[in-house]
Amino acid sequence: MRFRFLLFLISSIILPANCFAHVSERALILLLPTEFYIPAGISVLILTILIAYLTPASFISSLFNYYQIKNFNFFSIISHRSFEKIKIITSLFSFLFFMALVYLGFSGSRDPLANPLTLFIWSVWFLLMPVIQITVGNLWVFLNPWYGIGKLFFNKPKVKINDNFSFVFSSAGFLLFSLFMLVYIAPDDPDILAFVVLIYFILNLFFMGFFGVQWLTKGECFTSFYTLLSKLSLIWFKDGTLFVGFFGSQLKNYKFYPPLSVLFLSIILATLSFDGLNETFLWFQIINVNPLEFYGRSSVITENSLGLIFFAIMLFIIFNLTIYLGHAFIKEKIIFRDIIGINSIALLPIALAYHIAHYLTSFLVDIQYFYKVLSDPLDLGVDLFNIEEFNVTTSFFNTIETVKLIWFIQASAIVIGHVIAVLLAHSISENYLKTKSSVLISQLPISIFMVAYTFLGLWILSTPTVG
Repeated sequence: MRFRFLLFLISSIILPANCFAHVSERALILLLPTEFYIPAGISVLILTILIAYLTPASFISSLFNYYQIKNFNFFSIISHRSFEKIKIITSLFSFLFFMALVYLGFSGSRDPLANPLTLFIWSVWFLLMPVIQITVGNLWVFLNPWYGIGKLFFNKPKVKINDNFSFVFSSAGFLLFSLFMLVYIAPDDPDILAFVVLIYFILNLFFMGFFGVQWLTKGECFTSFYTLLSKLSLIWFKDGTLFVGFFGSQLKNYKFYPPLSVLFLSIILATLSFDGLNETFLWFQIINVNPLEFYGRSSVITENSLGLIFFAIMLFIIFNLTIYLGHAFIKEKIIFRDIIGINSIALLPIALAYHIAHYLTSFLVDIQYFYKVLSDPLDLGVDLFNIEEFNVTTSFFNTIETVKLIWFIQASAIVIGHVIAVLLAHSISENYLKTKSSVLISQLPISIFMVAYTFLGLWILSTPTVG
């Protein structure tokens, strides 16, 4: 089994990761009156766009004002040096926890819903970490299992990574990982998963040997992603001072971001969207596969691989085109390379919205399995939490009230994510454009893009699926 998987790994040139997949497929088909929900969601977004267009420039900008918590400085409590030691120590504990999970992946239950490695990575860490990053700040700097080892052994880089090209490595890593997650026939098999995450960990240690600790933020795709998400957090520290503000407020004074960040974010958004689109009857019609003769992932490996890559490329081209057209007809002189990166940040709220909406139902079920496994992580028949005969339930999928609530949360996540993205894009453009008219013209193409993508997201969420 491992030999066959290694052949697949080499032939596909896949660099997999220790996160971002899910144990179970979409658990719920939302056969509700979507003919009302979808137009309502799109109407909310259009109304937001109109408000942004009709109100003074200062109104949208004021939404992203941030506030300093006075009389509080983190470094007055603890020194910079001690703070760095804390990050190293917590990272080393994270590494030990990671290795324990890998061991349990090899030696634990073969059932993905009973193995701590599979449940933690695919169900717990996968869903919660992005939400935590965008809510309370960059917690990942303490939990990154590579950081402590990197600071102790690879602190001096042999080669420096150019900031403008840093997202090349992250983009390649995330795309190849996405192929593993969405195309490989058994990404949730505990034995395979343990093998994959161990190889991925070693690969990043190897790259840190050349590039030093900078590799983590400029080359390791999930550290890059979480660092980006932390830019949208509600609270953050700067020079030890605590600040609070709306999602994206700390970007208020940004006027530049690496241009290739748009490629990285396009791949992330394409992955989250395609992991849903690839289960629809429309997709099976496109690839000319009879849903009644569908034999599983192994029968559509080529189609799904090409589909994901094509979707990522098209999203990259379309987003670049919307930004280019938006700035082509304004009178101010703008260098496209200098503004495309910072504008791509507006894709982050959409990516997080898709993440929450698409995987919510799986999480509701799998988190129960994780709770059950925590009580007996070594599968020895013990009961650490005294849960006795705890039974995993899916009864909330059987009543119209809870189904409506789940659908409302999912649909709201899609709509709210796009609303925040529209407001953020508007605010970002105000950072480097001088007149209100220039801002309005620049935002027209991307506003159309947001409306279209909202429809796509709500449609994927509600349409019946194959399998």
